[in-house]
Amino acid sequence: MQELHRRGVRVVPGGDYGLVCTPMDRNARDLDLFVTLFGFTPAEALVAATNHGGAMMGRGDELGQVRAGWLADVIVVDGDPRDDIAVLQEHDRIKLVMKDGHVHRDEISVPGHSR
Repeated sequence: MQELHRRGVRVVPGGDYGLVCTPMDRNARDLDLFVTLFGFTPAEALVAATNHGGAMMGRGDELGQVRAGWLADVIVVDGDPRDDIAVLQEHDRIKLVMKDGHVHRDEISVPGHSR
């Protein structure tokens, strides 16, 4: 994996296949492994999971970025995953989860904003 990364090959973490060695619901751990084992920076791991993931599915013109008119699931965490990708594994630091345009978890307190 390190050699693939060094050569600029796009590698995409995660999946929904749920094998014993790669159980489902471990995407945040997968990103951490990309950093700790494969030599990616946290930012490169995030791009691999989002931008490259959309392109891999043949939908790079509508998935993989937060842009007007694009499909996006969003999480907001207390911390900066570009500094420490492991923050994504700390469930108590996940403050907002939005999937398909619907908020599923909202712990953000914004002055003057009602939920």
